[in-house]
Amino acid sequence: MIKAVFYLHKKHVIGYEITGHAHFAIRGSDIVCAAVSVLSQAITAELNNAVLNDCEGISVRLIEPNAKNRVLCETLIHGLKQIEEQYPKNLKVDVYETRN
Repeated sequence: MIKAVFYLHKKHVIGYEITGHAHFAIRGSDIVCAAVSVLSQAITAELNNAVLNDCEGISVRLIEPNAKNRVLCETLIHGLKQIEEQYPKNLKVDVYETRN
């Protein structure tokens, strides 16, 4: 299963992690994995002043709270949630509000 975890502070995304594999189909034919990968990589590449670590999945921290980044992160969450609705056994999206 792919796990996408978003961290919010005052309703703005400050970081996220996307890890795992969908296991919907064999490697190279997995449409869920492909959809999540394309969406997350395209949006992550457009973020301004974010710290990225892509060793095992995508991990983004310290997202600058500007208007462009907010729209991109909200788009990513909504897109992943739409995929999750269609493939709940293959993708789990969690959103946590931090207090710090």
